[in-house]
Amino acid sequence: MSNPIEQDGRPEAKPRAMNMTRVPNFEAHSEYNDAPGTGRTGMFAIPPNNYDFYTEEEKYKVKHTGDGGVFSDWQPMYEPSTIKADADRLVAHDKGVPHGADLGKFPDYQAVGKSFDGETERLVEKYGADAVIKILVTSQLHRDEEYGGPFWIVVPSKTRVYELRRVIASKCGVLPGLQRLTFAGKKMDDAERNLEHYGVKYWNKKFPDWPIVMRRF
Repeated sequence: MSNPIEQDGRPEAKPRAMNMTRVPNFEAHSEYNDAPGTGRTGMFAIPPNNYDFYTEEEKYKVKHTGDGGVFSDWQPMYEPSTIKADADRLVAHDKGVPHGADLGKFPDYQAVGKSFDGETERLVEKYGADAVIKILVTSQLHRDEEYGGPFWIVVPSKTRVYELRRVIASKCGVLPGLQRLTFAGKKMDDAERNLEHYGVKYWNKKFPDWPIVMRRF
């Protein structure tokens, strides 16, 4: 029997059997890579866990955030309880180091406020002691125990805003560049203006309890 011929004159191809190759079954999912084949292992496409000189503690293990992200940090996350977080904040404030940092690495670290010691005396010498005013300082960003306040400062009325920030830093350790000050609803954002320009001297005589506030925004 002759092979069937198609219209174009070529013989019809016969169907061939498909050879199936069995892929070895192995478990790629592990604590080092919980999403094999996706590259989602932090900042490393393939975590370097296959080197012999890495100990088990040094090997990268996947950690997830609450929104499904993946951390790339090799070190354990800082996840304190509320009580431990409060205690760490107090210790960090006393030592002048970032909250959550390894305090063992800062045995001789000097608190930020000590960098501005003598700032008030310098301003009195610069502007004179005749027109000094006593001002209350509060904060919207911190709890009282975190910045040691509210507290009072005594400065000349000619004190400029950038100098005022240094005085506040000497009292509570908040860096001058991180302070956004306001008085009686006025934002004291011009660092070259003094307290008289912002009406602090005038209103302080009438309402001595009105504070200068380290505002949130």
